[in-house]
Amino acid sequence: MDTNFRIHLSANLPPLRSVEKGTYLKINELILRSDHIFIDKTKYLLSIVDDDVDEFEFKTFPDITKNGDVCMENYNIGDEEDEESGYTAAMKIRQLSKCGSTLKLTIVSENRERWIYTSSKTTKIHEGMKMLVGVIFGNRTVSWKVESMIISTANLRWIVSGVKPLARNIRLEGYNYVNLDGLRSICHPTSFPLKTLDLEIDYRILDHEILVNAEHLLIHTGVQRFNISFMYQLNKVTHLKVQIFCILPTFFAYFMDLWLEDGKPVGTSWSFRVEDSQPSEYIDVLRGNAQSAFAIPQQRQSFRSIKLSMGPSSILFVSYDDDSGFYQREAWTVKMEVLQR
Repeated sequence: MDTNFRIHLSANLPPLRSVEKGTYLKINELILRSDHIFIDKTKYLLSIVDDDVDEFEFKTFPDITKNGDVCMENYNIGDEEDEESGYTAAMKIRQLSKCGSTLKLTIVSENRERWIYTSSKTTKIHEGMKMLVGVIFGNRTVSWKVESMIISTANLRWIVSGVKPLARNIRLEGYNYVNLDGLRSICHPTSFPLKTLDLEIDYRILDHEILVNAEHLLIHTGVQRFNISFMYQLNKVTHLKVQIFCILPTFFAYFMDLWLEDGKPVGTSWSFRVEDSQPSEYIDVLRGNAQSAFAIPQQRQSFRSIKLSMGPSSILFVSYDDDSGFYQREAWTVKMEVLQR
């Protein structure tokens, strides 16, 4: 049964709710943000019809947390309240009150069908999100799986009770100082070690257990953060499979020098993803290394790949993505691999 159709039936037919909660659930992609979630391309969006104010007309702060919520930024502000349940009951269409604001839930399916629910009782987006997440994901009594989970909210509204999801491919978006410990409160313990961890990174978490043990690491880092100190810290990462987004040619040259000096295990493969950039500067880096004492002669001269000696038993092979439209590509990849000699 389609995941979202199943959720819709459970929400609107209470007799089915306990059966649905006790049946294995698989979600291909789950995106969690502050005011909406995506479940396999169906969007659940919360919005305010009027101003989001409390009964004293003060602005409501999104930093408020409830029992079960997870602070994904490294701060912890909040109070504990019990989780509410049943968005069908709480979010069903009601007559608007004479004052105050109204919370609207808009569900948009992959084929653009729409369902709209409104509530004048629950009038805060963070409260509505807490209820929505609780109704869909809370109180599950058997294992359920999320193939890919994307989290992009400072305070994740999460379930109080029930089995947590098995999620081994996780992307964390938009965090300055991400709280990786929060993942243990979100995912089932069998999710670890992660298969893939995709995040914007800073050196303070490079030695975190969850990051260190992830099988495949994808790192997003702005050019402004990529300084020499950060590069040395990043070189300490022991992962065999790493993909880095956005890097300057000078830092790429330093990385090659560090690998040649310090060594890396055979099987290490790091790729550097570059978008909207000319490859000529990277080719110049390879050309310079081709003249070094480390260069290994190749039968066919190529400035898109080069082999450099790392010792008696291994070599460093550096290459570029190669296709007919190479110079017109908007995105391309430089790869550094340690191979058996």
